[in-house]
Amino acid sequence: MTVVCELRDMILKELYSVVFIIQYYPIYCVSGTTNVLPFNIEDAARSDVEIEKASKDGKQAVRVNQDTRLNNWFLELRVTATYETVRLVSHVLNSFRQFLLNDDFLKSSHQKINAGASEGGASVFDLDYKNKHACLAQSPQLHKQMVINGGFSGNFSGVFLVGPVFRAEDSYTQRHLCEFTGLDVEMEIKRHYVERCQQQLEAIGNQYPFKPLKYLRKTLRLTFEEGIQTF
Repeated sequence: MTVVCELRDMILKELYSVVFIIQYYPIYCVSGTTNVLPFNIEDAARSDVEIEKASKDGKQAVRVNQDTRLNNWFLELRVTATYETVRLVSHVLNSFRQFLLNDDFLKSSHQKINAGASEGGASVFDLDYKNKHACLAQSPQLHKQMVINGGFSGNFSGVFLVGPVFRAEDSYTQRHLCEFTGLDVEMEIKRHYVERCQQQLEAIGNQYPFKPLKYLRKTLRLTFEEGIQTF
């Protein structure tokens, strides 16, 4: 194969031709494609209202199921509603981070594989990690508290984390809480919560009057039996 290219000398400002001779071996297709797409963008963008209306009118409208969408995510992202949803999530996460960073919070991180449950009351995903028992993190709560107890609250307003959370909870709905992106914040209350929320509390109290909650200087401690009798 002979290829002729025109190149311009940027110094002399002259145009001249260069001839390339390319030798190639047989070309093989490594990963072929089908002639038919898994679904049409128009069908995937059709709303439930449009499908129901077409059914009432005696017409047939194609419905793209969720598993088909997820198995062909590269194509699903071309659906306007899905694309804008991904952009919306990105905006929410960025706004969350930027708001706390501007308020002098520390961005931290935590491991997602733990030796034991990180939070009581929630089921965990157990797994074998190099012949040892482990589980996926249910919550970064403990890690945030350790950062605060480690003295970071003296130099920062608090700490926040953004990351996946895993909970092996059974659900009777189509929306499961097995995995989600957690937006977690932890901060030290040096005196009482009014020090950070005075403006918000006043605004709420104007419409819903309430008696302000006061923290005791000495932390109240009750035994389990005393707590049952008191509450």
